Amino acid sequence: MPNDWTQGTVRLDDGIELFYTRTGKGEKPAIVLAHGLTDSGLCWGELADDLQANYDLVMYDAYGHGKSSRIDPEKRLDMIEDLHDLILALDLQKPCVFGHSMGAATAAGFAARYPGQLSCLVLEDPPWSDVAMTDEQIKAMLEGWKEQNLAAKKLTVKELVKAKHKRSPNWEEAVLEPWAEAKLDFDPAVLDYYPHDSADWRETAKAIQAPTLLITGDNALGAIVTPELGVEAIEIMGFCEFGHISGAGHCVRYEKYQPYLTMVKLFLERNRPAG
Repeated sequence: MPNDWTQGTVRLDDGIELFYTRTGKGEKPAIVLAHGLTDSGLCWGELADDLQANYDLVMYDAYGHGKSSRIDPEKRLDMIEDLHDLILALDLQKPCVFGHSMGAATAAGFAARYPGQLSCLVLEDPPWSDVAMTDEQIKAMLEGWKEQNLAAKKLTVKELVKAKHKRSPNWEEAVLEPWAEAKLDFDPAVLDYYPHDSADWRETAKAIQAPTLLITGDNALGAIVTPELGVEAIEIMGFCEFGHISGAGHCVRYEKYQPYLTMVKLFLERNRPAG
């Protein structure tokens, strides 16, 4: 982590503490970055490093992730409200919000619930799909992810990096260590209480008013959003841009970083955040 980046914690209304890393001090337009399930804020580090000359980037650990609070079943599990409270606590004025996977669902939900509180939106392969899953299938999937995480916790960061590099040799070197550290920091109880959101993605999309960039990869490589869905999202939202990056799967920027970076920079030039 660069020496001039800062880290801190914000305490939310329900007593949940969110840890964050920040590249600036509020002197530039703000971008808030919401990571995917089992990842952490610093998994955005490479992108933050490349954008920090023009933006103030806030990479936060979601509840139960990274160095944020561990899961307490007596407290709320509402990641949209967590993001809202974080933005208020840091006094960020209409930031652009980025999200990947789980974080993209959070970012989209925030944009729909609080349309006047962000400048623009970037969604990296959100879990938007028309493939229906039963409660039993969802439960089995979450249990499988929990088993994978518990197995990962038996390894060191170095061992996780080596194994991941072998399985995914096209991943960016810069993300491997933060990704591995996130697996060790992750609270597996998240998967015991993870909300089963049955809302149609179209209802969320209809409520989004901010300029949006929807990025996905190849479905054959694991990307969720299909080209057909991307086209429909453009039709529903009107001000949505759809970007497909060939050769990438669900973790688009991990696998095809340079095309992702170029796409994001051009979008931000056209839709510069407030500040």
